[in-house]
Amino acid sequence: MIIKKLFLLTVIAAALCSCNNNNEPDIIAKKPDAKQSVDTLYIKKAEATFDKMFELFWYDRMKIMYDKYPNLMATNTNTSSYPYEVGYAFVWGYGSVLSAYNTIFQHSPDFSNFEKKYKDKIKDGLEIYYNTSKKPAAYACFPNDWDDRFYDDNIWLGIDLVELYDRTKDNWYLDKAKIVWNFVLSGKDNVLGGGIYWKEGDKTSKNTCSNAPAAVFGLKLYQTTKDESYLNTSKELYEWTKKNLQDPADHLYWDNIKTNGTIEKPKFSYNSGQMLQAAVLLYNITKNEKYLNDARLIAESAYNYYFEKYMLPTGETITVLKKGSLWFHAIMFRGFAELHPVDKNMKYLSAFKQSLDHAWRYARDAQSGLFSSDLSGRTTDNEKDLLTQGGIIEMYARIATLQ
Repeated sequence: MIIKKLFLLTVIAAALCSCNNNNEPDIIAKKPDAKQSVDTLYIKKAEATFDKMFELFWYDRMKIMYDKYPNLMATNTNTSSYPYEVGYAFVWGYGSVLSAYNTIFQHSPDFSNFEKKYKDKIKDGLEIYYNTSKKPAAYACFPNDWDDRFYDDNIWLGIDLVELYDRTKDNWYLDKAKIVWNFVLSGKDNVLGGGIYWKEGDKTSKNTCSNAPAAVFGLKLYQTTKDESYLNTSKELYEWTKKNLQDPADHLYWDNIKTNGTIEKPKFSYNSGQMLQAAVLLYNITKNEKYLNDARLIAESAYNYYFEKYMLPTGETITVLKKGSLWFHAIMFRGFAELHPVDKNMKYLSAFKQSLDHAWRYARDAQSGLFSSDLSGRTTDNEKDLLTQGGIIEMYARIATLQ
């Protein structure tokens, strides 16, 4: 039996390491062994891509990620600082790495080896962005004492930090999350009746991307600490964002409102996805049906807006995510993942699953093991973006528990 299990693991590892844009790897083509859950296969895909990301983007001496691969400056080992032109990742890009790590950690049935391999690197990589020269302390978009600090950048980190604390009970994560929350609240005032600005020191706009995830962040903190102040603030942020930034025609969310009242109306998938997640979390906590109704309206419109039908060479039609930021789509997936246990609408889950299964075959580069942003495979990216890799890893790991 032990030999059989070892043989099965060898087959899975080999399938993950070999990919071909014309021939689907064995990990998808073969039906899993009865003792091997589909969940584990998706986790293996996430872990394999995470390994490749660290291999190709991580600069260990500086404890930092490069923003692109290939990066022409990656061989510049003489640098002792963090100049922008070298191509290091901003904290936004690094946040996608933290999310990828966190999601694998949350959903892997056996995360001990993964944690042992990456935990210290993940913490080291995060802390180079930590800025205490400005008050309150927070994470800057680049590792220096003077750089800009964005509220949304910090919120994405904070959500992962709370979730990592919930799984590990390591107080380091919760302490950092509370520091982030304190910084986020410093960006909130009564202009436009409430809401959080996008960027420290820039009071020209309040954005969905700094308010919707702040509501999610506060609700996560409430679930962890049972401190009612987090819940109350999250409710307030949710209602403010819905009132000021939701398109009443389709229930999706615009990008931002200027402090002069002008609304900028692009619709990005992560914005609606975070209001979807916040709505489900509020429903789970309060059992108030109005939040579930909100969630269902957002979910159906987001499905219609951000997915498309795609015909395979076989003539079969599948539903896939439209070309766009995979990191935005990964954040949107959080909302659908939160809704699924409540609503159990397989239409949404099936669309994400079809996208990911198709991407493994057609959007994954055979040599690097990295992904392009177009999951249909119709176009490829010559440079592979760190945000894209973090987003796709998160989606593979997250779907594992929703099968």
